[in-house]
Parts: sequence; C-alpha cells; structure tokens
Amino acid sequence: MSGNALLVGPGWLGAPAATALAHRESTTVFTLSRSGRDAPPGCTAVTGDITRGREDRALLQALPATVAQIVVCVAPSSARGDSYDMYPAAARGVAQLAEALETRAVVYVSSTGIYDRQDGSAVDERTLIMPTNDRVQALMDAELAIMSAATPARAVTVLRAAGLYGPGRDPQRRFAAALTPPDTWCNFSWRDDVIAAIAHVMAMPATGRGALFNCTDNTPVRARDITQALTGRWPELAVSSSDATQSGAVRSGRSNQRISSEALLQTGFVPRVRDIFEGLRQLGHALPGLETRS
Repeated sequence: MSGNALLVGPGWLGAPAATALAHRESTTVFTLSRSGRDAPPGCTAVTGDITRGREDRALLQALPATVAQIVVCVAPSSARGDSYDMYPAAARGVAQLAEALETRAVVYVSSTGIYDRQDGSAVDERTLIMPTNDRVQALMDAELAIMSAATPARAVTVLRAAGLYGPGRDPQRRFAAALTPPDTWCNFSWRDDVIAAIAHVMAMPATGRGALFNCTDNTPVRARDITQALTGRWPELAVSSSDATQSGAVRSGRSNQRISSEALLQTGFVPRVRDIFEGLRQLGHALPGLETRS
C-alpha cells in the first residue's frame, strides 16, 4: 500500500518501524511525537498531541490532507507523568485522525499483558479479558477505541506484542541473574519481527470489524530454561515478588501465561527469530547450558 503514512510514537519500536515503512516504494512517512523528536532516516517529523485528535489544528495543518496508513506505537512516559490513561486517550485521538485524514489502514501495537494471567494458562485472541487493574483496563479501553475506527473501507488491526526485545533492549542480565521466578512462562517478540508483522497486516483488506492478532515468536519458555541456557546452571530458588520488585528488574504483577500466535501464523506471517534462544544469540550471548542439553 503506497501513499502517505503516519507513525505515532517514534521510540525504540516506532522509529525503526517508520524507517521500514519509508523504504517502501512511493511511501512518504511522517513521525508524530509530543516532544518534537527528530525523525528517523527517510521520514519527516511533526509535533502534536495525539490525544487531541482532530482538535489539534496545528497537527492537521502539518500533515497532508489524506494519510493512507497510520501505525501506533505509543507508551506512557514516566518523565511526563503519564498514566495508563494515555493508551485509550491516544487511541481515541487516532480514531478521530483516521476519519479526518481518510485513512485506509490503521495498525495499533498493543500488549499481551492485557490477558494478565498468573497461572501459566494458555491464551489466544478468544481468551476473555477480565480487567483487575488500571493497566489492563486501559489496554482494553484503547483496543476498543481503535477498533471503533474500522469500516468497510478502513482496515484496523490490533497487534498484541509480548516481551519486546532486540538491539538496545536485552533481557540477558535479568534471566542470567534468575530475577524472574523459575516456573514463570515467558513470551517474547523480536523487535524486527513485530515491524515485519506491522507491514504484513497492513496489507490485509478491510473487513468492517477490525482484526486482532497476538504477535510473538509463538514459543513460550519457562524462565528457568532461559537461566540454564545462559549460565549452564538451573536456578535453585524462586525470587519472591517483593525481592523482584525491589531489584527493579521485574514488573510487579508480571504475567505467567503461554501465548499462542497461531492466528497470525495462519495468515502467512513467519517470524525470523523463532525463539528467545535464537534472539539471545543474535544479541551476542553464548548459551552454554543449551549446548550441554543438545
């Protein structure tokens, strides 16, 4: 799909996603941030507040009259004092912009944290969402808001990414130190695979209802297996939630769930990094424990 594109949130994920979009033939990419962040190579930066949607007149004037595609990679900023309310506010703003700019395709990157399971159970896109905290409620409200923009002429897709990692975001230290309880099921998304998934679903036709996909490597792994692969030793004791929180390495309420991405795979998408072990190797880490097992 060619034409103008808008990338909202050009951060660690959004900036390379914008560059990937810009490399496509006949695509002009604008990147939107509140802080006036420099544009990634091949893109044009615009400044604005996505939560204001079409009420941000300066933003509308800075953009072309029509924007064929919008990709959303927003996250709350602790430096700005944002709360999780940023998610639904941004989604509502994007829905407004999509209508004002006659957008034909919207991709919204959400989180598999929305499932919030703690018992190691398997989850997929049909799993019931039961908000028990502000974060899950905000994630759900945001997805509902962005899905409201779907029409027979506008494709809207939500990608729920899990455990994002890659260059510049390396989970090795946390797992080598066994800071995640050993029995915890962990799920991962290599950054470039999420970027590839964005382009993949962007090409899907509109259905009038919107689409939802989990976006992971589809290989859940227990934390103890990652620790053993990195160190050659099995972790002996689980880390208590209080110890993990004090260390700053593990988010309070970390999920323990096995996420299926079969629905996305059935559309023909194939992740290039098949599991966390391959990803760790690409980040330059030796896996002595994995070699011993094999």
